[in-house]
Amino acid sequence: MAVDDIVAYTRRWLEFGYNAWLAERIPLRRELPDVRDRRCLNISYEHVMQGEPGVSLIVIFRNEQLAMLLRTLHSLRDRTDPEFVGELLVINDNSDMGIWTEELSRHAFDAYVWQHIRSSAKIFHMEEQMGLVRARRFAASMSEFEILVFLDAHVEVNEGWLEPLLEVIITDPYSVACPQLDLLDEQTLNYVRTVERRSLFDWTLRRREVPLLWHQLKELPHPFATPVLHTPVFAIDAEWFNYIAHFDMELNSPAAFELELSFKIWRSNNRILQVPCSRVGHLQPSDLNYMQRYGNLNQFAEQHFSSCKRLVETWLNVPKYKSVVYQYQPQIQQAHIGNVSEVNGTFEKVHFESFDWYLEHVATDLLHHFPLQPLIDFANGTLRPIQLPSHCLTGYLTTRLITLEACEPLLHATQNWTLTYMNDLRLGDNYCVEVQPNQVLALNPCHTLGGRQKWHFDIHDNCLVSNTHCLEFGAQMQLMVRTCNSINSQQMWFFEHINSLSQGPLQI
Repeated sequence: MAVDDIVAYTRRWLEFGYNAWLAERIPLRRELPDVRDRRCLNISYEHVMQGEPGVSLIVIFRNEQLAMLLRTLHSLRDRTDPEFVGELLVINDNSDMGIWTEELSRHAFDAYVWQHIRSSAKIFHMEEQMGLVRARRFAASMSEFEILVFLDAHVEVNEGWLEPLLEVIITDPYSVACPQLDLLDEQTLNYVRTVERRSLFDWTLRRREVPLLWHQLKELPHPFATPVLHTPVFAIDAEWFNYIAHFDMELNSPAAFELELSFKIWRSNNRILQVPCSRVGHLQPSDLNYMQRYGNLNQFAEQHFSSCKRLVETWLNVPKYKSVVYQYQPQIQQAHIGNVSEVNGTFEKVHFESFDWYLEHVATDLLHHFPLQPLIDFANGTLRPIQLPSHCLTGYLTTRLITLEACEPLLHATQNWTLTYMNDLRLGDNYCVEVQPNQVLALNPCHTLGGRQKWHFDIHDNCLVSNTHCLEFGAQMQLMVRTCNSINSQQMWFFEHINSLSQGPLQI
């Protein structure tokens, strides 16, 4: 790789959170391994073939890499039976970076889609950012067909992906169907088959993946119930979506909307089914800094906490559940949410089942995986380099600076760190170590969304890891993150206290 390529590789990775340099150098139309269970090939989708349903495919993006977006669209064209596709809607949610800021480039994108993907595609370049949740509502309002299929812009659909989803919806219009999401490797962009798992959530309100129940394993590859909808790709009856998606118009965090939608579906005695015979590759960067493309992370976090509090006050409105969520996530309790009386009034009128009912009949093992007890922080106390044990990581809230200084009892407040169950490194309650674009460190308000505030401790190599980089100290006690190297002693650290009972890093 030439020097210019190395520079471009690094710059593009920082911009998109994956190997965007490679994404621009592999074909827009490429072959994918057909990873379906062989038994899927013997399943006939009679209701789909008889009904020939009209489907609206909806792709929403903001500041997406052009190559990745086009590969998504080409995969839809090449691996979707055109008889089932009524329309394609492409929503550009006010992208404000790169080519998307240029009117001529946007026109060129439109012309490419109409020529190479679908001549009748509806393309919307929004003048103001709506956010993913509002963009879905907008797309649904513009759709003209009876089934909606929402897709993230960084996916590649596999052979025969659509028919199994449609069979679920046609058989029962009040069910919601999602495919089995395989991985698009962030480094190689290879398509990697994943093992079927169900989605739950823990008391921080983060989605968590758990094994299938025994009877579900035995019935594979048939669809199985999942308590929480994973929304990068999902299919839903249009009328049903327009009814349930407008329940709380102020709830606009994608993660909170995912949970709220799941509660509305199950607690109205309907179903969410995951469909293993439908396979879609999904790119999920491990460095959640890619979320910066959707806007400022601190503003995003503020909206997230507000939406989560609206969710809690309506859907978990039982003291023992509310209190444990607020204990794990005090930022949620402190969030401002305005008036939710109208939402709660609607909740009472519709007669949704209770949260206890949901635990008893749907998320039957949630309390087994995530009991009503505090999560345990991984480590706390001083943090010292193994090569220089007389010095401690030191942070100053007034200047936001982080340094390496001699350990002193008088500096306890500035040298007492917590590696939390939220996978961030905190000084005090509200300030976290954040990696800056130039790879040095600073203290910033905690937003709990990962990205450049995401940390975990590798107990085998004694490394403090931020995404794919390790904390290192160099000349003049300079601190930075560099590519992890297990034999680099300047990347080896030890915490004063490590809790062996910690549940470890959360899997989002």
